[in-house]
Amino acid sequence: MKDTSEKQCFVIMPYNKKEDKSGKIFDFNKIYNYLIKPAVDQIQEYKINCIRCDEISKPGEIHADMMEHILNDEVAIVDLTTLNPNVLYELGIRHSLCKSITVIIHHKSTENPFNINSVRTINYDHEDIESVERAKDRIAEFIINGLTLKETDSPVCQLLGERISLPETSHPIKKCQVTEFSLRNAPNKKICIITGDINGVKKADIWVNSENTNMQMARYYDKSISSIIRYLGARRNEVTNEVEDDTIFKELTEKMGKLNAVPPATVFVTNSGELEKTHNVRKIFHVATVVGMIGRGYTPIANIGECITAALSKADSDSIKKAGLKTILFPTFGTGTGGGKPENIIPELIGSAISYLESNPDSIIEKVYFLAYSKEELDVYCSTLSQSKDILHGDNVAAS
Repeated sequence: MKDTSEKQCFVIMPYNKKEDKSGKIFDFNKIYNYLIKPAVDQIQEYKINCIRCDEISKPGEIHADMMEHILNDEVAIVDLTTLNPNVLYELGIRHSLCKSITVIIHHKSTENPFNINSVRTINYDHEDIESVERAKDRIAEFIINGLTLKETDSPVCQLLGERISLPETSHPIKKCQVTEFSLRNAPNKKICIITGDINGVKKADIWVNSENTNMQMARYYDKSISSIIRYLGARRNEVTNEVEDDTIFKELTEKMGKLNAVPPATVFVTNSGELEKTHNVRKIFHVATVVGMIGRGYTPIANIGECITAALSKADSDSIKKAGLKTILFPTFGTGTGGGKPENIIPELIGSAISYLESNPDSIIEKVYFLAYSKEELDVYCSTLSQSKDILHGDNVAAS
């Protein structure tokens, strides 16, 4: 299955015609258009947008835009032909800030600087068609292997390892788009990935709130799913937008009663308040996905996939089933204030959802949605589903 999330490939190279130290002239615009871009475009497994600094059309400081691409783009291709100082400088930044994926190419006559002699490079002869074709295939192969295996190719990160702390980057997705994946062994059930902010989602009958074991909802302006659900579900003043009736919070507090905490994966059900009018949500499932520890904040519970199973089982319980709720939306449990890594958590969430739907073919739930808020989360969802033998195919559908 193709990974449908769009990735960026930043090309670091000279522009126009340049001479090397021997006086040989290279037309780098032609090398970019007839070697590098076609090499990236021929990749079928991933959707990759190739861009060079001179193609950035948005206003602003070029240097800042370049740094953003060096740091954030999933792939970089660096052409060392002529050993341009600016190119070497930008390669050094890339190797310092990014573990992978950096593909280094050069003309066959170029001698690698001593400091990168140990790095694998791809050489080409732009005047030899066969050499160009071989180089295109090798560039594509390097990129595919890098995105699939996620191995470190930066010599800086390989040597220093955990002694350097690389910045954690997150790229929120603005566009709300849905991809539905059919299950091989449960053809009437679907796993769906929906991108963007939860505020733009109006598809699911049930929203699942990732909550702590104390069932204490977040404050309105905290950065969490809990705070958004609490605020959007509350009755607010039409003029000031201030909360007048904290409906979901109050109902959840009443259900907790005198309890201070609940076991992990416990599910409490409340009404959706104003969310029923604004987002077509009929019920909120509050699931204990993280546990708090003094001085350490929150961490995801062990076996977090049990939270998926518990929520789906609750939807099929006699008290809820009669309401006819057929779609459910899960956030990426444990990756917010819980601090869990998507690559560790998402495969367990997906696996638990597939296992439940296949084991319960009569479940009232027809579609299980997972919210991919960031590009990083979407990449892991797509990778997980593309490698699953339980998935037949994915189809893009309208978001609204």
